[in-house]
Amino acid sequence: MVETLRSLVGSYWPNFSWGIYTYFVSARLVTLTLGVLILVALFTGGRRYRRRLVTTGLGLLGAYWLMISPLFSVPATALLTQFVPADTGQSADAIVVLARPREAEGDRYGIATTMLSAGRAPQLLVMGGQKATQVWRHLQQGQHPVDSLTGVLCVRTTKHEAEAATAFLASQGIQRIILITDKPHMLRSFLLFQGYGFEVIPHMASWADWVPHHERSFLAIREYLGLVSYALLGRFRQPSPEQFPELVAETVERFPLDRCFWSAEQIQSHQS
Repeated sequence: MVETLRSLVGSYWPNFSWGIYTYFVSARLVTLTLGVLILVALFTGGRRYRRRLVTTGLGLLGAYWLMISPLFSVPATALLTQFVPADTGQSADAIVVLARPREAEGDRYGIATTMLSAGRAPQLLVMGGQKATQVWRHLQQGQHPVDSLTGVLCVRTTKHEAEAATAFLASQGIQRIILITDKPHMLRSFLLFQGYGFEVIPHMASWADWVPHHERSFLAIREYLGLVSYALLGRFRQPSPEQFPELVAETVERFPLDRCFWSAEQIQSHQS
């Protein structure tokens, strides 16, 4: 029963949470909603009750506009990066690039291909079939080792990405990885991948300058909520050496190597 409920929530939660995010990053829509509620409150109930509702509505509106300003987005994002170790340029066994919405992508794929060409790792694992195809095209245009690319399908959440990486990399005995994602997403991803037994070298990709502060604010808020929920669910707890083989076997079962991963050759055949 618990597993069924967890599976049901897991299947709907990504779309639901991003739907909530999409609503709150629309300053016009949120302001209109709160404005309508304030107007309705002006004509509802007694004078004392009306004043309380209007004051609450104006307070929420003020708090919202503070949250979407640089006064909130800058320190909220900076705090998420304070506990992430710096990338000191160490080599690794693989580079793992996590998927994110377009506004949070930055130049993560360019960073990954540059690292691959520089020899920091012999393998590149890209989350998402569409993104893997884009990276494959980029690798073909330059002097990059195309055959080192693997695309990951079947993933919708950060947890799925960690499980898929475990199924593909840990089953080969690979433990040291360079993990690439954006600044607010890195802390949760770093702790999660460590929880799956990886030795993680984090590399944070910067956002594009055009990303507005209201989107930065709510991406950061989403990460704070994710950190709390992942911690409560025990997802940051690292497996013991005795538990690790069982963990790898479980991830391989959930993410079969013949269905959830594209080799560079398969990506090429898909393009033809």
